[in-house]
Amino acid sequence: MDHTTPVHFDPQGSTVVARYENGIKLVMRDTGWLGMGTCSVRFEGDEGWIETGDSGNMLLGPSSLKSEFREFTDAGTDPTTHIREFLRCVKSRGVPAANADVAAQTHIAAHAAYIATQLGRSVQFDPVKETFVNDEMANRMRSRAYRAPWRA
Repeated sequence: MDHTTPVHFDPQGSTVVARYENGIKLVMRDTGWLGMGTCSVRFEGDEGWIETGDSGNMLLGPSSLKSEFREFTDAGTDPTTHIREFLRCVKSRGVPAANADVAAQTHIAAHAAYIATQLGRSVQFDPVKETFVNDEMANRMRSRAYRAPWRA
């Protein structure tokens, strides 16, 4: 099982709570919270939590976790952040923090949360098959209908 994609999405007003198979909880809000900017998210696990958004600010608890994360000084929406990260990875031959796999899983989670919100109910997602479990309506919302001459 792929542990990088949440498997259960539960809309709760303007918030969607997503739960991963390993017990991690992801809280997504459609508005900024605590100065985090827009698109704020909160990850909660057995050993603590971290809250961030596109402002680049981060809050976490307990404070002992501070030593375990890399601090960014620019807003997440500042394009120079991505350029510096790219150049750092060219020099080190490392993988960027926002690589293609991370970006894909982030977008899958966001779209699944949006689908749950549009349906007004909880949905289960299979991260291996990348489909919703026994939910034809949610699966239809994963893409738009093709128009001629294009087809799946």
